[in-house]
Amino acid sequence: EICRQYNINNYTINPDGSIDVEGDVDLSDQKLTQLPLNFRYIYGNFDCSNNELTSFEGSPKEVNGGFYCINNQLTSFKFAPKIVRGNFDCSYNNIKTFEFAPSFVRNYFNCWKNPIYWVWVLFEDWTKIDLLNDCDIFRDEETVIASIFIDRLNDFLKIIGKDEVETVNGYKPL
Repeated sequence: EICRQYNINNYTINPDGSIDVEGDVDLSDQKLTQLPLNFRYIYGNFDCSNNELTSFEGSPKEVNGGFYCINNQLTSFKFAPKIVRGNFDCSYNNIKTFEFAPSFVRNYFNCWKNPIYWVWVLFEDWTKIDLLNDCDIFRDEETVIASIFIDRLNDFLKIIGKDEVETVNGYKPL
């Protein structure tokens, strides 16, 4: 019933209640505050852009195409897909750390208009996300302006052969 309401076709309901979809899922422009289903695998693109989502809860674990969550109210990657075999676009949200970020994005990652954008442009390499998270540079994610340990960020940048920085837009330096 819910699948028909959102024009989701070619789906399988798994024993755990999650949904696999052979094709695209378009939940954009629905004024959703949460995803209406618990997705597992999407064999096409997944678009939940231009809603009022505050969490990735219910997002697929894997997407064979692109994942688009542009222009929501997301603040964390918690529950975001782990594997995206296309583009991942989370622009125009308020995501402040890379904790829980996808472990694999095959193509383009776009986080424009998020606080993390100003950290991302310092290295722009998905293979370095785990190392960045290991450096534990972010603090106060729940506050309006998050804090960042500049010395830890610079240690990370030095390890990967990038130039050090004194400040990062959108973050209070610690």
